Amino acid sequence: MNSRPFSPSDLAFFEKVIEVSPEWAEEELKEESAEAYMRSYAMYNGEWLIWEKGGRPAAVSFHLDWAPSNDKPWLGTLLIHPDFRQKGLAKEVIKTIGKRLNEKGHKALFAAVPYERDGWLNMLTRSGFEQLKTEKDDKGKRYLIMVLPLASVK
Repeated sequence: MNSRPFSPSDLAFFEKVIEVSPEWAEEELKEESAEAYMRSYAMYNGEWLIWEKGGRPAAVSFHLDWAPSNDKPWLGTLLIHPDFRQKGLAKEVIKTIGKRLNEKGHKALFAAVPYERDGWLNMLTRSGFEQLKTEKDDKGKRYLIMVLPLASVK
């Protein structure tokens, strides 16, 4: 599997994966287009990547080396195409991102999961994340804050 930077020609793939990920669309996209959603994260200088397997796009991810919430790396988005789900791809993507961050000197990767999204929590747990704490946003919505110690992804 390899990754490459997201390009404008990848927007159709992102939209297709969003279409078959209704929970993610409900939680993250709201009424925005995929393009507007991506633009809303531009100020964070994160990295949107396309992950390919067997020459086909298989996943899209977004992560930050530095998030304003705690000055640490965060995994913001990880969507896997249905043809590649339940085959260890998410774990492989997270491991690769973790290795790259570790090489830059980072010690941990964080992620936030809405409290009621058990499937997301399970995927992150299977990928090595541990529950750190719970937090509420300014609207009172609860999130589980997850952490992946990067020493474990070598």
